[in-house]
Amino acid sequence: MRSAVRWITIIVACTGLSGVATAASPAPSTNPRPWAQDLAVLDAGVRAYHPAPFAINPESAWVAKLAELELSLPTASPDEQIVGVSSLVGLLDTHSWLTAPSHTYDMLAYPFADGWFVVRASDPSLVGSRVVSIDGTPIAQVEATMRPLVPADNESGELDGLQVPMSSVELLHGTGIVADPAKPGYVFQRPDGSQVTADLGSATIDDWAAQLHVIGDLVGDAPEAVARRGEPIWTRLDPASGTFLISFNDYTEVGRSEAIAAMEAALDDGSADRVVLDMRYLRGGDGSLAFPLIDALAGDARLSRPGALVVMIGRENVSAGTLVAAELDKRTSAVFVGEMTPARADNFRCDCHDIALPNSGFTVTVPTFWGRTGDTRDAIHPDIPMSLSAADFFAGKDPVLDAVLAGPRPSTAP
Repeated sequence: MRSAVRWITIIVACTGLSGVATAASPAPSTNPRPWAQDLAVLDAGVRAYHPAPFAINPESAWVAKLAELELSLPTASPDEQIVGVSSLVGLLDTHSWLTAPSHTYDMLAYPFADGWFVVRASDPSLVGSRVVSIDGTPIAQVEATMRPLVPADNESGELDGLQVPMSSVELLHGTGIVADPAKPGYVFQRPDGSQVTADLGSATIDDWAAQLHVIGDLVGDAPEAVARRGEPIWTRLDPASGTFLISFNDYTEVGRSEAIAAMEAALDDGSADRVVLDMRYLRGGDGSLAFPLIDALAGDARLSRPGALVVMIGRENVSAGTLVAAELDKRTSAVFVGEMTPARADNFRCDCHDIALPNSGFTVTVPTFWGRTGDTRDAIHPDIPMSLSAADFFAGKDPVLDAVLAGPRPSTAP
């Protein structure tokens, strides 16, 4: 199953670079045949290996885009070629992606309920600032331009996949949003209302992630759930609400049995009468490692009472993350709170297959596994939708968790 970073939709395929990116793509071909061959290989590979390539968008849209690109790619610039192929891959699903030359400007912005805000940057003074525009284009228009380039099952999948494109050197240049990659002209509004224009430097995605310590969509020093998202699993008791909290962030055997035992002990001695599973920041990985925890939650009769089990889900629950949410939805009476999952309830997962395009050097990766459960929902939807605002996040608040802890106590009836 797909692990690590769904937020990296275009993986680095070039040498390391500090400062402003230079052109790293191959020179555009004036001969139409190499691109015709690449597109034919891609079309054949998607049809051969993807279990249902037209589940999200119709086959007619795929065929039309292929015909359009066969005409436009041969004379396009290198970055326009990346955009073109991205627009084709964007017709697929949350678990498909393109590997091509890629650099990212030195910041990570997150789409909160109240707009795009910087959560990490090489210039720390930018953290907490709203992104207003890029090279004169309002941020809402930039987002609208990038959405068709993101392969996604639904709105949450797009939000999860948009972050890197919104600061991608190649995509911003290839779409024409940024005229000169060395001068992207980001305009930020600081918390005090003042504005600043910055021509950010850039790096390969690997270097960018390492330098900014990016481990997912949302990173920061607070609130606790975000600050501790690097810990695979941790727990705590909230005595005031009688709640045992399990924060489940990664697939591991380390600490899993201890977490289950601590939960059972709290239910046994009466210090807790309900359990909250916070899996908002659980991404992809080996989903089989989550099943002992799912079994423990589903098998405890005390958690079958109305309100006794709450599951917090979000846009980062890609791949196995959606699988875990779907299993909990099927096997428990939990109340789901947060954002809908980024993939369909019966989502596609790895093993995945790489389709290498022989002339451009690009690679398109598609899933080969589909559970075929018959569940046609476009996502696991929360019973109580809630999302995070930038104002709360930068104040170190977690209103979603606070609302859950302040919610009604479970029924006393078994």
